[in-house]
Amino acid sequence: MTIQQKPVTPVVNRFFSAGRQTLPCQAWRDLYWLLHTQPLLAPGFSSSYPPARFPDHCLQQIIQWMSQEQQHPQALTAHSETHFRRLGLYAEHLLKLGLDHCPSIKLLLHHHPIHLEPVAPEKGRKTLGEVDYLWQDSQTGKIHHWELAVKLYLYLPQTEAPNLPKPPHANNELHRYVGTQLQDTLYKKAQRLLGHQLPLSSHEQIIGKLGRPADEKGVYLKGWLFYPLQNQAWDSYLYPSKTTLDLLNPAHNKGWWLRLPHFMSRLACQPDSIRWIVLPRLRWLSEAWGPADQLLDASQLQHLLAQHFLVANNANATDASSPCAEPLLLAALQEYPGHPGLYREIHRGFVTGDTWARV
Repeated sequence: MTIQQKPVTPVVNRFFSAGRQTLPCQAWRDLYWLLHTQPLLAPGFSSSYPPARFPDHCLQQIIQWMSQEQQHPQALTAHSETHFRRLGLYAEHLLKLGLDHCPSIKLLLHHHPIHLEPVAPEKGRKTLGEVDYLWQDSQTGKIHHWELAVKLYLYLPQTEAPNLPKPPHANNELHRYVGTQLQDTLYKKAQRLLGHQLPLSSHEQIIGKLGRPADEKGVYLKGWLFYPLQNQAWDSYLYPSKTTLDLLNPAHNKGWWLRLPHFMSRLACQPDSIRWIVLPRLRWLSEAWGPADQLLDASQLQHLLAQHFLVANNANATDASSPCAEPLLLAALQEYPGHPGLYREIHRGFVTGDTWARV
């Protein structure tokens, strides 16, 4: 079953104004995205743990600090993301910066492990888990426990992966939202966050540190979900059943995914005004911007994809995709009005090998 639903454009900042003509750095844009973009899960997904959100006064204070950072960068610099090898650690760092620079917030614990004493000394200590953020709002006195995850998943309908394992007792298709390596799924991540990570703040070690239980617990789950396309429009997404869609925030960030031969045929029909960029993992959060000299035209992108996906000794066979080639995240960009040579993302999606998720 498919449901036609017009995608919602992700929340973005209109960075340029009459008095501000300089594009903020990548880290600034990524933190802005992390603060404002919609959660992946619907507000009613869990009755016990709602999506985490900043109180209005806290968000306003962080934005005020970010305005100062935009003028005189100190914490959000042009090379902030280069210090990290994993997207999750980068996002965790950005959110901590926001919490640290909010006068109304006191960060009580961050990335704090819970160790279990060994049954026998020779076995060593085991770690039950770690709590991401425990913070207190000075205006209300409430203690908040947040667990952060930033995820990108591709939706695999039955036609693309008929043998995809289904979790026992699952009555939805969240297991069909998979990461590029196929092992991680939205179903597993939601179960882990709600069933293991958020209950950790009720552990006696954490209560002992705080002196009291947390008042509110929430999932800070942001990211993008990518869908197959049904026709030539870049937003003609093939959605899962309504039962599954009802579990998702209707305004979650959306993109497309295509297998290499299908993308190549579309690429040949794109206007010359479109430019492309292959997004490295640490630029997967906010929308892409770039100067013309850092972007690719259609022929350059075609060559890059061929080098990545096609078997070296059979370069003329355009459907001979390497089964182990990792999907690539692309963004399509158009020149931004009033700023010649500067391009802004208009849509994004993954290109995969022809056998990806089929074997």
